[in-house]
Amino acid sequence: MINRRRRCRYTLAVILMGIGTFYLAQIVLSSIFESDDLTDISNNNLDQSKNQKDVISGNDVRKTQQHANHDKIKNQDRSKDVNRAQDKDSKPKKVDTQNRMSKRDEKNEDENDRLQNRNQHQSEEKNKKNSTKQVVTQAKKIEATTKKSMNILMKMKMAAKDQIEKKLKQAKTAQSTHNKQEKQAKKRKGEKERPIFEPTLPHNYKPAAPGENGRAVDVPQEYQQESEDLFQKHHFNQWASDRISFHRTLPDPRPEMCKSQTYPVDLPPTSVIIVFYNEAWSTLIRTVHSVLDRSPPDLLHEVILVDDSSVVVGHEDLHQPLEEYVRQLDKVRLHRNPQREGLIRARLRGFEQTTAPIVTFLDAHCEVNVGWLEPLLNRIYEDSTAVVCPEIDSIDLNSFAYKYGPSGVLRGTFNWDLSFKWSIAPTAERIRRTSPIEPMRSPTMAGGLFAIDRDYFLKLGTYDKGLEIWGAENMELSFKVWQCGGSLEIIPCSHVGHVFREIQPYDNSVSLHSIANKNYQRVAEVWMDDYKKFFYQRHPYLHDQSFGDVSENLKLRQKLKCRSFRWYLQNVFTDVILPNETALATGKIRNPISNMCLDTLGGTSESFLGLSSCNNQRETMLFAYTSRKEISWNDICLDASFISPGFNIQLAECHRIGGNQKWLHQKNSIIKHVHSGMCIDRGTTLNPVILPCNGSLTQIWTFEHYIVNSDTKLIR
Repeated sequence: MINRRRRCRYTLAVILMGIGTFYLAQIVLSSIFESDDLTDISNNNLDQSKNQKDVISGNDVRKTQQHANHDKIKNQDRSKDVNRAQDKDSKPKKVDTQNRMSKRDEKNEDENDRLQNRNQHQSEEKNKKNSTKQVVTQAKKIEATTKKSMNILMKMKMAAKDQIEKKLKQAKTAQSTHNKQEKQAKKRKGEKERPIFEPTLPHNYKPAAPGENGRAVDVPQEYQQESEDLFQKHHFNQWASDRISFHRTLPDPRPEMCKSQTYPVDLPPTSVIIVFYNEAWSTLIRTVHSVLDRSPPDLLHEVILVDDSSVVVGHEDLHQPLEEYVRQLDKVRLHRNPQREGLIRARLRGFEQTTAPIVTFLDAHCEVNVGWLEPLLNRIYEDSTAVVCPEIDSIDLNSFAYKYGPSGVLRGTFNWDLSFKWSIAPTAERIRRTSPIEPMRSPTMAGGLFAIDRDYFLKLGTYDKGLEIWGAENMELSFKVWQCGGSLEIIPCSHVGHVFREIQPYDNSVSLHSIANKNYQRVAEVWMDDYKKFFYQRHPYLHDQSFGDVSENLKLRQKLKCRSFRWYLQNVFTDVILPNETALATGKIRNPISNMCLDTLGGTSESFLGLSSCNNQRETMLFAYTSRKEISWNDICLDASFISPGFNIQLAECHRIGGNQKWLHQKNSIIKHVHSGMCIDRGTTLNPVILPCNGSLTQIWTFEHYIVNSDTKLIR
């Protein structure tokens, strides 16, 4: 009996401990997660505990009643014995026989009572054992539930701990940034600030002189032929450039806030590198003087001109006359490559000559504007991993008029053949910038104009040593900077004008096109991970082309712990349009009856689709028919905005919404314009036309490659 009572007390103690544990769990979880789920668990366990206590209390009541019944039976037995004794003394002896019979009956009755009591007692003992067993079972269930709930509690505690650590890390980062900014602010407050350097007007300044204040230069009729001949030499109007002062004034395109900015007096100086090859004298010298005239003398350490082995014939002024001219200029040095190395390696030759902590690269047909240098150096002064570009204004190649638009609108991006293009900044980037003069994050750079910390450039491995001549170096450096922990930014307060030529005036004895493709391959193989398949969709013929050894580049990427290209698209180029389809057909689009193929003929948006012999091998003939039902070349799509019969087919930027750019095509069949219901016809000239579908052979077209079971899954 005592042992049973102890077990009951122990069970009750376990239950009460479980209840206490769940009360504590409820309090902790409520304070961390403000959740009602664990409260429900605790209430359920409390209900179980309450029921268990009721069971135990009921057992105690039954036990008390059983003891009372047992005592009552004993008292009845004593009363019977006393009555028998009294009857014995009062009755006569003649009734002994009857008494013996009565005693025997009473004895039998007593025996039956005892047997009944014993059975009842055994039944009660059995019930007690069953009740005790039930209590133990329920206690075990409660203990198991308690353990399960404690496991849930521990998991939630771990999750809460991770969240708290994450929040603490974010707070620590924010505090560190704040402390850094505050430290810089205190440093600046305790030091003198430098205002923007204001250049003086040039000697013998004539406001009405050709090109002054960035105005256009008109070519008189009698000089038109001379101007056209010079244009063929450099692919810009050299005649107009030659008549503009080396020190001409320019309009100020900066946002108004930029003009009142001040900068630390201890900004680091820069070396400026200008690479040229067969450059026009006037554009080269004007570039140099714009740097000398509009840069603070203490921040301009040196200007290094790198001649990439310009030819003598036709460019005599770039040799002896240039050397004599440079000797008269302070801080300007001339380095000549003994043989042609190309833009990329020529820049590296110039970089080897530099001694300033910051290096700035410029093209040879630029004009830097007022206040151009301080904002670039200041951003690198704040963050040595920031690679910065100025806002690039346009110097018209025909009139040399200085043209500009609002700052902070355009940023550099690319299409999937890795060609650079300007794009309007997305809404998210505009919201992120709290001021019109705050730097704009740019996924890529144009490549010709930027400043970078010298040590950081070395850490990144400078340019890929396997890149040759020209092309892809801007993409390689852009991807490398972003993926390896840096940032690429456009600084709205820094403006530089640039002559944008439509084609490069270089010797084509070496195919620059094939060299550039090899360069792009190297960039795709090293930095684009699985996304390189989109590049090869645009250039399927490059699959079997050798691009050289990139093992050292991959080792550098691993050493620098650079991020994936997926991270780049998700965090930097967030508005990228992924080819959400694998092309259904690719290659040349041939009309078999005429053996003529569709060709962009080098045209871009707002030009007409052309035809050329299918025997030609030109990239401008390689199209893709996509699951969007577009026929595209890079980001240019076939567009039938004018749908009258006999009209030419336009080339327009792909807008991804179907409409006039939606076409239907099956293998070796017609190409039908969905909106008009008409078909592409070979026509009778070098421009295909749109005509009513009639099934004639001039309306049958076939792609070089048709892709079966193309994978349309996005790589995200």
